[in-house]
Amino acid sequence: MPLNRQSTTPLYIQLYQQMRDDYDATQANHQLWSIRKMAQNLGVSKTTVEQAYDQLLAEGYVYTVPGSGYFYRDRTHWPAAKQTLETVPQPTKSRAFTYDFRYGVTQLLSPSWNAWKRAVRLALRQTEQQPTAVYPDAQGLPALRENLVRFLKTTRGVRCTADQIVITSGAKAGLSILLSILPRGTVGIENPGYRGLSELAASYGQTAVPIRVTEDGLDLTQVRERNPQIIYTTPGHQFPLGVVLPIEKRLALLQWAGTQHLIIEDDYDSEYRYSAHPLPALQSLATANQVAYLGTFSRGIDPTLRMGYLVLPPQLVAIYHQQYQYRAEMVAGLLQQAMANYFEDGAYYRHLSRNRAANRQKYRVLCQQLAQTKRIRPIATGAGVHLVVQIPGIAQAKLLGALEQQQVRIYPLNSNWRDMPTADYYLLGFAGLTLSALTTGVKRLIQVCEQLVG
Repeated sequence: MPLNRQSTTPLYIQLYQQMRDDYDATQANHQLWSIRKMAQNLGVSKTTVEQAYDQLLAEGYVYTVPGSGYFYRDRTHWPAAKQTLETVPQPTKSRAFTYDFRYGVTQLLSPSWNAWKRAVRLALRQTEQQPTAVYPDAQGLPALRENLVRFLKTTRGVRCTADQIVITSGAKAGLSILLSILPRGTVGIENPGYRGLSELAASYGQTAVPIRVTEDGLDLTQVRERNPQIIYTTPGHQFPLGVVLPIEKRLALLQWAGTQHLIIEDDYDSEYRYSAHPLPALQSLATANQVAYLGTFSRGIDPTLRMGYLVLPPQLVAIYHQQYQYRAEMVAGLLQQAMANYFEDGAYYRHLSRNRAANRQKYRVLCQQLAQTKRIRPIATGAGVHLVVQIPGIAQAKLLGALEQQQVRIYPLNSNWRDMPTADYYLLGFAGLTLSALTTGVKRLIQVCEQLVG
């Protein structure tokens, strides 16, 4: 049993590996040499042999009999070692595009980013000065929830207490909480709308039913016909079409819901209205606690932050505590403290103002450029960080292929829109592009459309 003393692998590991690999079925219950005899035979210390034997013992290859020594286990019925490693499928990596009109990303603004870094550094000092031996509240840091109460009341008219707020890892995480604590039934989801919501609902035993979106928002006639127990809606800026649910339809929806139905309001980018002040949240109009409210910080600072919030109606707070009392917090306490600091410094309010101004300029440039062609029909709503356009007369595959040659990527709405009337609707997210890149990207998009139509 030769050992390589020039190898970087410790001698005890070499001995352990050889004894493990040299085992065969005939050695079952066979006694190993004593530690002293093995050490003498190999010319190594007894400690080296003892460490090798201990490793074999720890992994179950040998057992001991007090006063008698070490014995090989009978491994006849052990699983056979695999001769080849199975190939693990690798996820397909999407190609990078210079002009990627991807939705959900935000251009990092240096002043806002520097303020966020200061908030994080302060959170590190606070954690160091006041270390805690208990896990943070699963519902979220109290200081952050108190700041949210003030922020939501000021900016969206939302009426709630800190006890109603749950800090989540994003809007879909908040939706998952709601679907998990509500009785199984039907969930009305907007069509077109966010992809994957039907599957998410099904994973919690809920049945999703599509509700048509018209040019002025959710179709209330279809709501009444299908009568789901829960309605998921984006009334402030419908995703993806961008239409706004007018006040008379908001009041009618609340009246329909009454005390028998729940409305889940996803207020995902309500801060970005460019031609008027943001509309009050649907939750602010509710008089029967029939609205649960979802929001996120990800589009405001950085998508990778993965932090959002859920405002529960009072009647669901106790149910939440009952089912989630032993769960850990969804967002690291350090990040929550940093966000609380960002609020208390006023940095988040300044960032929203700064970001709104930057995106307003991008939105106007985008609309001005698209107005120069008849090949692209935008659905302009004066709000949001994306725009839906219709590009008729060009096959989708042909258009996307030609744009790829120009390093431009836009996003078809096929997977967002069940029974889409025509396959020529596309989403253009603009918040993640610089103004220069946006201008060049739109120019190339227009050129490709003009050339393909001829």
